[in-house]
Amino acid sequence: MLPTLVIGPWQVSTYQVTAGTALVLGGMWTFHRLIKQNLPPRLVLRGVVFMGVGGILGAYGMRNLINTSRAVRGGPLFRPEGLSITWGLASAAAAAVVYCRWKRLSLGKVLDAAALPLALALAIGRVGCFATGCCYGRPTESWLGLYLPDSRGMWTVRYPTQLMALGANLLIFAALIALERRWAQEPTGTRGLPFDGLTALLFFGLYSIKRFVLAYARQAGAFPMVGPFSWMHVSALIGLGLVVGAILRRIR
Repeated sequence: MLPTLVIGPWQVSTYQVTAGTALVLGGMWTFHRLIKQNLPPRLVLRGVVFMGVGGILGAYGMRNLINTSRAVRGGPLFRPEGLSITWGLASAAAAAVVYCRWKRLSLGKVLDAAALPLALALAIGRVGCFATGCCYGRPTESWLGLYLPDSRGMWTVRYPTQLMALGANLLIFAALIALERRWAQEPTGTRGLPFDGLTALLFFGLYSIKRFVLAYARQAGAFPMVGPFSWMHVSALIGLGLVVGAILRRIR
């Protein structure tokens, strides 16, 4: 929907620009937050790259695996799957687990450092989704509707789910910043997070709630899976359940 940038013999889509910007800014801020924990810069840099590459490979790998499976079962007219940020987040988290165990780092502290940059990066990335028309919403007559295309260029009044996700991610980002600042102002002796990993768990919990709610307005990728619930609903409920379970375990 937004223009493709032409630089000499190269063409770069707005989606690629925003996705690259989100990845670089998120990685740089995560690096800065981990360095403040007095970790060796080389160790941190390798870890940030390891998590970033793991997330990218996971997102593309699962997309290709799902599309291959659908092509085998449905033939050439199968319904293709697009990139899913859920698989990217899960893969990046798995890469963090592997790296932290390998280098004997605190997984909770590493994920806490990445939570805020990740929320901001996801907000920036949704600008790219809006630019390319992916992750589009359902047609609607609501006052929330905007005249927008889907990924095939079909224009109609639909929910601007990309912009709604952008706003929700910014709200999550602001909430996490406010909580971190509140904990930092606690009296001496109790200052800091109640336990390592809480910021990351709150991020994943709020992200799951956002994903569940937006699934009702989204059309792209929101195919029925269990009754009226799509894969977006189911994955959000699974994620939220894991977060609640982890928080209760740490509290006990």
